[in-house]
Amino acid sequence: MKLSKIILYILIVISAVVMGLFYFGGGSDQALTATADADLFYVPNYTSLAINLAGVLLFIAVVAAIVSAIWGFLQAPKQSMKSLVGIGLLAAVLLGAYLLSDATPVKLAGSEKLFTDEFRLRLADVCLWSTWFLLFITLVSIVISYVIKLTK
Repeated sequence: MKLSKIILYILIVISAVVMGLFYFGGGSDQALTATADADLFYVPNYTSLAINLAGVLLFIAVVAAIVSAIWGFLQAPKQSMKSLVGIGLLAAVLLGAYLLSDATPVKLAGSEKLFTDEFRLRLADVCLWSTWFLLFITLVSIVISYVIKLTK
């Protein structure tokens, strides 16, 4: 069995265990603030563990993508230009999403309080805009490939 498959299976088991703990491990009601009239919301016991696992997996994925891109570029520079074009297009999508993002405070559901963390508001907007851009690009690509297939 290849090492990559073993690592994949280990990561799947770890993720399944952590998500099982997150969903079925119980929780408690906690207040958004320390005041007496604060709104309560349900917090699973293993929330921080699930968030930390997601961060570690994201870090591993980013490092693996960068290392494999550099390795591929060193092995075959001419063929790697397509990858560089793809990375450039992804960067353009993210830049466009950032330029369209908005950091206007939003009202929390069921409350009169405003969420004002500018970084998180902009990050959420970038994620939404990039999702819409990538969905549009995917649909256009499907239509174009279908038309090309019909014309051949």
